[in-house]
Amino acid sequence: MPFTIHVDSNRTWGGGQEQSLGLARELAARGQRTHFIAQPGSALAARLAAGELEWEPVSMRGLRGLAACRRLRSIFHRTMPDIVHVHDSAAQLPTAWAAGILGGARLTGGKPRVVITRRTLLPLRRHWGALGHQSLCDRVICVSEAVRKRLREAGVPQELLVVIPDFVHCCRFDPAIAHRETRGDRPAIVAVGRLTKEKGHAVLLAAMPLVARAVPGARLVICGQGSEEEALRKQAETEGVAGVVELAGFVADVRPHLAGAEVFAMPSLSEGLGVAALEAMAMAKPVVATDAGGLPESVVHGETGVVVPAGDARALAEALIALLQDRGRALRMGEAGRARALAVYDKPRVVDRILALYDEVLAGG
Repeated sequence: MPFTIHVDSNRTWGGGQEQSLGLARELAARGQRTHFIAQPGSALAARLAAGELEWEPVSMRGLRGLAACRRLRSIFHRTMPDIVHVHDSAAQLPTAWAAGILGGARLTGGKPRVVITRRTLLPLRRHWGALGHQSLCDRVICVSEAVRKRLREAGVPQELLVVIPDFVHCCRFDPAIAHRETRGDRPAIVAVGRLTKEKGHAVLLAAMPLVARAVPGARLVICGQGSEEEALRKQAETEGVAGVVELAGFVADVRPHLAGAEVFAMPSLSEGLGVAALEAMAMAKPVVATDAGGLPESVVHGETGVVVPAGDARALAEALIALLQDRGRALRMGEAGRARALAVYDKPRVVDRILALYDEVLAGG
């Protein structure tokens, strides 16, 4: 199996870091030598320091990016990886540059192969972003067809792009073993995600007055932290729903909240794929999601949930109300979501696809 180095320079913890660290751990568990490079002082570094993986800190953001190129080149020269897998945009150019100019590696072509995962729909930096993808990597993993389309529009060659979704650990997010949270009989809507504008929580709060009137006792629990927290608290007061909305903050284990949910809400305005929705599906919960980015690819409208226009509070409210008032339909959608998560997004299946891509890249394909 190939020796891989994984690079993730994010300072905070989010779905991308769950994916990068989860992949590295899975590869190590399968007997593959795996090394990790993370931002010093980051949440990811703290988890790596407490774990079993080989890793080292490298400052890769801001003005330190140029110095990082030299440090990364030294690491690659010392360790001689087969694959360098870059998991975030800020680390992409220094890592790919260091790997691309490396001489003396054992691989044909004189450098380790570089794979980039792209999880966001944010536009590439004009010209330079497309050039970085085109000239300094061997493949770009797009977590959804929506991400692949965005990169094609930016000028990244089709032959570099492959769609492999993020994974969910279905054995961990299993409704049969999850402990149901004791919160009484009030029907719960649960949302999980960073409290940033693109996650659309403001739209969800705008929908709650309609939901509360139609379904007395309904409540909303939002798990996550971020820059919009205070604004959302104020909005809940303004909308008159502060008494039925709980901003739970960062939750290390969201499974108890998911287990207690009647419906999961994903009101994003922009979304590469939406791992939180996959986790809810794995827990057999119906999902009300928007049509932003890759969400319609994971949430099948009318089968595993309901897809509504992004930014439309009334449509979001109507979909939530319909599922809260029709328990049988909600249960059927939840069961279909669990089946889809197992068939398409389960961690072993997705990791198998990534390993197959590594083999293809190493073979020169």
